[in-house]
Amino acid sequence: VVGAPRGVKSCVCVFDRLRYSVKMGDRSVYKENTSVVVPVRRAFVHPKFSTVKAVQNDLALLRLHHPVNFTSNIQPICIPQENFQVEARTRFWGSLGL
Repeated sequence: VVGAPRGVKSCVCVFDRLRYSVKMGDRSVYKENTSVVVPVRRAFVHPKFSTVKAVQNDLALLRLHHPVNFTSNIQPICIPQENFQVEARTRFWGSLGL
């Protein structure tokens, strides 16, 4: 969550879809359900995104239908500095909660 009511997503996940929602707050499939599902009003795909080169500019900003209340499991993200490097083997951000 960047700032209510927006979220950040990979473009590959939203490309060519008409309806979607964002599920946030889930940290484990084995613990108490703390998630919230919010419908997406509009997706703003990076203007330089290309399905041919999905590695570059693979980012979309999502406008949600309503603001989200922050909780201990739902917090805003920090946008990394421009020189931030991620190891090539990194496949996703998050935790499986296992």
